[in-house]
Amino acid sequence: MKINSALIGCGRIGFLLENDPLRNKPCTHYGGALSAGIKFNYACDVNADRLHSFAQKAKIKKQFLFSDYNELLKHADLDLAVISANTSEHYKIIKSCAENKVKVIVSEKPLTAEIKTADELLKICNKNSVILITNHERRYDPYYQTAKHLINSGNLGKLISIRGSMMTSSHRGNSLAENGGGPFLHDGTHLVDMIRFFSGEIIYVNSEFQRYSRNKGFEDYIACHMKSENGVQIFAEAGGNCSYFAFELDIILSKGRIIIGNGYRKLYTPKESSFYTGFYDLSEDTFPTPKEKHNSFTNLYNEVKSILSNKTNIITSSGLDGYKALEVINAAYLSSYKQKPVHLPLSPSKINIKRIFGI
Repeated sequence: MKINSALIGCGRIGFLLENDPLRNKPCTHYGGALSAGIKFNYACDVNADRLHSFAQKAKIKKQFLFSDYNELLKHADLDLAVISANTSEHYKIIKSCAENKVKVIVSEKPLTAEIKTADELLKICNKNSVILITNHERRYDPYYQTAKHLINSGNLGKLISIRGSMMTSSHRGNSLAENGGGPFLHDGTHLVDMIRFFSGEIIYVNSEFQRYSRNKGFEDYIACHMKSENGVQIFAEAGGNCSYFAFELDIILSKGRIIIGNGYRKLYTPKESSFYTGFYDLSEDTFPTPKEKHNSFTNLYNEVKSILSNKTNIITSSGLDGYKALEVINAAYLSSYKQKPVHLPLSPSKINIKRIFGI
C-alpha cells in the first residue's frame, strides 16, 4: 500500500536524534516510519538547512519540499501528516491538516498549550473524519505495556498508589502564552499520560508550583497530589533545576511493587521476611520479558499503517488521550494559581495561561 506522507518539522524528534549513538533506534518519527515501511514523500520546515538535511537523508526531491505547510497541503493529497514542529505551531498545523482531510495526523505532545484549543482540534478532526494520534510514545513501549498487563492481571493485588517523577532542569527562556507552561507541560506530559495509562481517569488535582529566581513566568518545579476515579492516590513532581534527567514511576500494589523508568524496570513481590517472624518483605522478582521486540516508534507507525489499510481501528494514544493529559496539567497549574484543589473534568474556559503565570 502506498502511503502519501509528510513530515512537518524536521528537527530533533523529527529526524535529528537518529544521530545520537546512545539512543535505542529508531528514536524519531522518520526512523519509526521507515522501520514500519512508511517513506516520507514530502517535508516542511521553516529552517532551510534542516529541511534540506532531512531531504537528503530521506531522498525527497526538491519539488516536494516546502517552507509553508499550507502550500504543502495545496500540492499534496496526504494520507499521513506527522507534526513535530514547536508547540506554539501545533494548533494551526493540525487544524489546517484536518480541514484538508489528511486521513491520519500524528502530532508531537502536547497537542496545544491550553485545553480550549485542544478541544477545538478534537472537534475539527471529528467533523472531518480525521484520526488524530498524540505521540506519547511510552504507550507503545513493550515494557510499559507489560507493566500495565501486570497491574490489570490482578496477580499483584489492588493498585494503591503511584509516585511519578520527571526531574529535569528548570524552565529556560521566555514564558510565552502560546507555549503554555514549563517542565510539567513539555516533558511532564509523558508522566501524566503514563499515570493515566496505569490508574485510569484523574478526577482531583491539588498542586503547588515554584519559581526559583523569578516572581512570574512558567514554573521551575511543581508537586501534585491527585486521585483517580478508581481511588488510586497519586503523587507527581516535575522540574527541580536538576543537573540530570530522570523519569520514573513507582507503582504500589497490595501484593507487589513495580518501578519503571527510562531504561530500567523492576518487579517486587512478597517473600517471607528474614527480619521479622510472621511478616513478609518485598523481594526483587523477574520482570517479564515482553514478546514484542519492536520499540515504541516502530509500534506507533505499524499502528498507523494498520489504520490506513483498514486492518485496525484501535488507537493506542489518541487525540483524546493527548487532551486528557493536557487537562490534568492545566488543572495542576490552575490549582497552584488558586491555591486550592481542582476537580476534573475541567471547563476549557477556566484556563487562562497568561493570568496563571503573570505573563
